[in-house]
Amino acid sequence: FGSSCSSCVVAMLRLYKNEVVTNVAVEQAEVRQLELDWYTANYWLLGSSATFLGGFVFSQLCMPVPEGTDPVLEAMYLLCTAGCLGLMLCMIVWTTLCCIWGPGLALRGPKGQLSVHKAVEFLGEGQDVIYYLFILGVIVYFGSTCTLVWVYPSRQSSNVACMCILFAFLVVVMYQFLCLDAMLKLRASGDESVDGKIFGFRHYEHLSDLDSVAFELSRVEANNAGA
Repeated sequence: FGSSCSSCVVAMLRLYKNEVVTNVAVEQAEVRQLELDWYTANYWLLGSSATFLGGFVFSQLCMPVPEGTDPVLEAMYLLCTAGCLGLMLCMIVWTTLCCIWGPGLALRGPKGQLSVHKAVEFLGEGQDVIYYLFILGVIVYFGSTCTLVWVYPSRQSSNVACMCILFAFLVVVMYQFLCLDAMLKLRASGDESVDGKIFGFRHYEHLSDLDSVAFELSRVEANNAGA
């Protein structure tokens, strides 16, 4: 009787320890979910902005170039316009796929907590690429607009005035961008950047789906019994 009680106590202690580990893993997943939601919202915002800017560029590209336009000017105009449209389309596709498959990997990944970490880290690394692509698209859009001023016939004084205004706007936009980037954006490699990954629990992150493990064990036992 005493050995039976001792076995029950050991089994209960194991259950309690497993419950503690499970609760900690769930709480860490909730913290990482906040990061996942933040990255997903950023991707949707960048994708929506790219859609908005791409609509402007597409309508601009649909307008025919007047006959007699200088070939070099026409080539620069079409290159900037098509380049901006291509960048915006790439951003729309990439942000859409990231917003679909990133949360899907975190929710249904086969490696449990490791799948959550992989999804969050991938979205974090890819965000800077999408971010700078958008800034490049804005600069190329300004180049397309500046060449558009000279493509369509107008007085030279009007063209020069438009160029000065556009250049002033570009300087203001880039200045504000650099200020906000320096003040608000945290560098991923900096000491100030903090993520939700708890490195002290990395030994418990290799837990797979218990249901899948139990199914695999039952199948192995059935094969051994049949043999």
